[in-house]
Amino acid sequence: MLSRIAGHLRANVVGYLALFAALGGTSYAAVRLGPGSVTTSALAKGAVTHSKLAPGSVGASDIAKRSLSAAVFKPGALLTAVKATAGAKGGSGTAGANGAAGLAGAAGTSGAPGPAGPAGADGSASVVMKARDTRTVTAPDGASTNVPLSGGTWTQGANDVNLITGSVQLGIPATCTGSFGNALSIYVDGVANTFALAPTAPASTTVTIPFLVSELMEPGASTQHTITAKLGNSCTKSGEDYTVSNVKVDVVTFH
Repeated sequence: MLSRIAGHLRANVVGYLALFAALGGTSYAAVRLGPGSVTTSALAKGAVTHSKLAPGSVGASDIAKRSLSAAVFKPGALLTAVKATAGAKGGSGTAGANGAAGLAGAAGTSGAPGPAGPAGADGSASVVMKARDTRTVTAPDGASTNVPLSGGTWTQGANDVNLITGSVQLGIPATCTGSFGNALSIYVDGVANTFALAPTAPASTTVTIPFLVSELMEPGASTQHTITAKLGNSCTKSGEDYTVSNVKVDVVTFH
């Protein structure tokens, strides 16, 4: 039995020394031990003594110096001690990476139409000349035939731009041998200005052909002009004639 107690004491020597130092070795310590417990007299007999401790071992005085004292249990004392030993505040961490872009939002509803704007000013364009044919003309093969016009004279303003436009009805011959480039040409003051192509198909039909729109730029001084028309027929056989009618030539001016 004694050997078991001695073994227990050796295994717990620091704890018992702390208890013994705190109680001061008085009989009070023995009283505090429960029935059948090891008493101070038993500790004295064969227990671990100062002489048995190896040099440099923990002694009773060391335990007392490092044991909890009554002062530690004063209100706030333990918290103060913990705060005193708390480490310094760490520095700020690095910023985290940006999150992924969110999904695109749904399209909003269409807004209401705005009010109508004010009416624009009247343009400065006007028709200053209308030339018309005086009769139906037959244009034989291999020739350039004049097409008489009425009302083909006008005056262009110094700073006016004029556009020439119009159309013509052409009777196409049943055949046209060896021909290309047939056309009704429009001349301004004897100089070719624009034309309407004379087709060879569909044969033996009448078609309306527009003139290619052309222009007369600002002359710098008021200038009078006269329009004339001719149909050039390059078909090579007799009877391959065009007929020309309903010629309309208009001149539009811009101030």
